[in-house]
Amino acid sequence: MTVPMGPDATTQDILCPYCLEIISYDEQRLFVRDDKQMFEELRVDRRISPLRLADTLRSAYQRCGSSEDGQAHYIPVPYLTNGAPLTVAMVGDSATGKTHLLTQMIAEIADGGLKRYGLQMQSVNPQDHQAFMSERVERLRSGEMLEHTRSAGEVAAFVDALLLSRHDGTARPVAFFDLAGEDLRRTDALTRFMVGVDALIFVVDPLRALPMPYLDPLRGDLGHTRGGDPAFQTVLDRLPRTSGQYLGVAAAVVINKSDLVRFEPPVDRWLAEPPPDARLAERFAEESRDAYAFLRHHTGQAWAAPFDSVLRCTLHFASATGSHDHEGRFPHGTRPLRVLEPLVSVLSMCGLVDDSAADGATVVGW
Repeated sequence: MTVPMGPDATTQDILCPYCLEIISYDEQRLFVRDDKQMFEELRVDRRISPLRLADTLRSAYQRCGSSEDGQAHYIPVPYLTNGAPLTVAMVGDSATGKTHLLTQMIAEIADGGLKRYGLQMQSVNPQDHQAFMSERVERLRSGEMLEHTRSAGEVAAFVDALLLSRHDGTARPVAFFDLAGEDLRRTDALTRFMVGVDALIFVVDPLRALPMPYLDPLRGDLGHTRGGDPAFQTVLDRLPRTSGQYLGVAAAVVINKSDLVRFEPPVDRWLAEPPPDARLAERFAEESRDAYAFLRHHTGQAWAAPFDSVLRCTLHFASATGSHDHEGRFPHGTRPLRVLEPLVSVLSMCGLVDDSAADGATVVGW
């Protein structure tokens, strides 16, 4: 897919995913990265061939106009020139496994995991995507545990962006953000960022949420204590209620690290389920009922708060690694289990999954 250069591509107003200011494609504000990964200005030469120009712009960035008054941030050009972007943010406190979960989601997309749902993938910026694959995906697949989400200061922690296209040629950029729980509670600019997010994936950690006594030794080793996730309520309190008493954002709640409770019903059933090919709404509704009942039976209301507050929300069982780490490594490698289902759910709610591959975007999420 090349960068479109028609008038529609150059005049569309986009919400900057970092600062929520309006930004549109502007050839006078373009940058590229040099060999030292520093940004340098790019002057577009219209005399070169369209194919070469499109290839140049695929790796270019535009500096957001609000950077002059704060932390500089740069938006990949294809993010501004391929239709309305979709922003997906991972929500959860530190050590919930959301970084591993997001890494495995993107890895499975890169392996063609969305093709069964009628979606093709291309990177928004090849250089950034390759860096993500080598620095995160390859490390995790080799058995190395990734570090926790680092603080990004006053802007959201951007992870990667992909262009997802349907068979009819419709394409949308999808940007992924991994938000540090402590930053959400400390930095008002980051909670303001949440107002512009299209989809949220809330990550539940069984070590914090579930009371099973056999989890106590692991809780002790890691210094975890049971209780709610303050990041959940921080986000829910900040989001606008656009659908009456409910929040209008698309959302999924993921009981991550489900391998730790793999023998508990109904976790045992769902971890063994293959990815759905059709009747997505029916499958997601069934899993959501089971996951909600599981949470409410074993935990307090706080862990199910997103489902009770968000109009369109599904619940899922998943495991980013398939096993727990030992001294910072996964000695037998990683085996992700059902990591794409939560993302497929929110993509369907947002209209990216073709109706022929599901029951319709308005049905998924109840």
